[in-house]
Amino acid sequence: MATYLDLQTNIARDLTRSDLGSQIQGAIQDAIKQYERQRFWFNTTRSLTFQTVPGRINYTGADLAQIPNIIRIDRLFLRWGASTYPLDWYEPDEFEFLTALNVSNGRPTIYTYVDSQIIMWPQPLMAYVIRPHMHHRLAPLVNGGDSNAWTNEAENLIRAQAKLVLYMNVLEDADGAARMQAQIPGLKAGLDYETSARSATGRIRGTEF
Repeated sequence: MATYLDLQTNIARDLTRSDLGSQIQGAIQDAIKQYERQRFWFNTTRSLTFQTVPGRINYTGADLAQIPNIIRIDRLFLRWGASTYPLDWYEPDEFEFLTALNVSNGRPTIYTYVDSQIIMWPQPLMAYVIRPHMHHRLAPLVNGGDSNAWTNEAENLIRAQAKLVLYMNVLEDADGAARMQAQIPGLKAGLDYETSARSATGRIRGTEF
């Protein structure tokens, strides 16, 4: 798999510059920030779970590494025996009001997400398996050997966006920036198409507002 260092090396080679190490790293991070808020097949999941702890309502990265990096929870499901239950979402202020007036133990039925934590109520009476369907940030690229979808599946998009940042803010090359601006929509469209194709069900579903 391609790594963070491979991505940096490819950009330096494209630009025929060997003196932009820190600037290239910064441009890559800026490019990832640009696109991590958008949903692709590789930053949405329903395959991760964690377990509740009896009497504890707050769940953090210690329970599931992705929890602090959640951008949106689509649904939260609780598994109990052979049954699966969807939990209802409450806004943080609604959740605060409800839980302040009620102290209860049982099977959680509602949740909120605040302060990078999933909070559920009632307090779990036992260990339940929780499965979030979520859009989340990938683990950050820090070391040269680090690798994730941004250095592989979306490498072309991140590479072009990073070069756009460099052309505009470091090299002040308007022609180079224009070339990247012409390339990026097609690269993004390719990822969008694959995301749609991977998630297609063949059924028409109502839009969530």
